[in-house]
Amino acid sequence: MSKASPQRIEVNASKARNHLRGYLFAAGAAALWGFSGVVTKYLLRQQMRPDELLIFRTTLAALILFVWLGFRSPHLLKIRRADLPALILLGAIGLAANQGFYYLSLTMVSVGYSLLLQYLAPVHLMIYGVLSKTERMTGGKLMAAFTAICGCVLMVAGQQGGIARVSLAGTLCAIGSGVCFAFYTAFGKQVLKKHDPRTMITYAFLMAGVVWLTIRQPWKIDWASIDLSMWLFFIYLATVATILPFALYSASLRYLEASRTSLTSMLEPVVASSVAWMWLGEEMTPAQMAGGAAVLGGVLLLQLESLMRTGEERLRNRRK
Repeated sequence: MSKASPQRIEVNASKARNHLRGYLFAAGAAALWGFSGVVTKYLLRQQMRPDELLIFRTTLAALILFVWLGFRSPHLLKIRRADLPALILLGAIGLAANQGFYYLSLTMVSVGYSLLLQYLAPVHLMIYGVLSKTERMTGGKLMAAFTAICGCVLMVAGQQGGIARVSLAGTLCAIGSGVCFAFYTAFGKQVLKKHDPRTMITYAFLMAGVVWLTIRQPWKIDWASIDLSMWLFFIYLATVATILPFALYSASLRYLEASRTSLTSMLEPVVASSVAWMWLGEEMTPAQMAGGAAVLGGVLLLQLESLMRTGEERLRNRRK
């Protein structure tokens, strides 16, 4: 065994730990997003306008992040003027357009169906990764994507009324959200080469908030109709359902390829459908349960493929 072999083994061990950390971050983000989707649908049922809900969610998130970083790590708020266009683009398309299409879809289709189409994003990302030569396509990755997407299809086909409940406008909005989410993932990974994840999400949410305040001016909001319980929901959406999951998702992009992070976050519709079944009374059929199990299986397959590849690298290094 060469003298360099122990160093290679240590590098591979570190890579495996980083991959696990990335998968855990992405799974945590998916769980928080899944629950927040149900909270959002509950608020929309209370006759809350989608654009007003997004104003509170994004502006409160940006405000909280600015105050927190201002006290904890003020240096992270310093950016160059040349970096502003990228952050504006990330906030306007990756967040504002993404969330806008998603919230609109929730007014027309079920939570699970909307998330199914949104989570075609991994397919977009894999195609982009191959074309841009930023990712390597593997059999395990393709199998994981196929299994997870089939699981999502089962979850939708198994709902009461099946595909007959699908709205064309809602479908287009959900697809649009998926495309914008793929953009956030791919473009965000490039932005992270220059900025800390906290810096990126702070300015991205600020830009998204500006977009929504432009679309729906504050003086047009019926402030008198917003009671204490609604403010508590807004604060929850801004923190637990926005800042925390986006921070986890952005952090996972530092450890994983964009498509792997996006595939792992496909756990979101499983969480969302389960919570909607318990809270909103949406039906959970055996087909949907089987679909949820398939999604979980696809995510686990993705992680297993990553671990096996790392193990093969260790074995090759030991033989040298």
